[in-house]
Amino acid sequence: MDEATKALLRQAVGITDEDLAKVTRNIEKVFSNVSRALEYKTVAEVTSSKYCFAGIKVGDKIVFSPFLNPQETTCTLCPRALLPVLIALHSFWERAIEGVDLNDSAFGAIAGCLDPGLEYGGLGHVTFKLYAEKVG
Repeated sequence: MDEATKALLRQAVGITDEDLAKVTRNIEKVFSNVSRALEYKTVAEVTSSKYCFAGIKVGDKIVFSPFLNPQETTCTLCPRALLPVLIALHSFWERAIEGVDLNDSAFGAIAGCLDPGLEYGGLGHVTFKLYAEKVG
């Protein structure tokens, strides 16, 4: 692991040199490319909303830069909506680390809240589209 990556991990999570020696090659590879993911903020924008009890509306956004950014987030943080967004966000981070264009339509991400809507035994349903914006 290069010194810059070690310094990042020491600062970010307080890892000791002894534990740095235990980091697997896969994790080492991820963190050696993590700067790619930090070049973007990820936005989960509401594209549809019907009968949402939490009041989530079309156009609301959940913003991650790289972690939840409450200053830019305009969406109610309903756990039933947030969980699917977080799962999709994980795949976005993996693609950023691999150097894939995050806004390539072939790799687009859609997340739907856990309430299936009236048609499927629930009440409301919200759908998010995830996309990346270059930071700075």
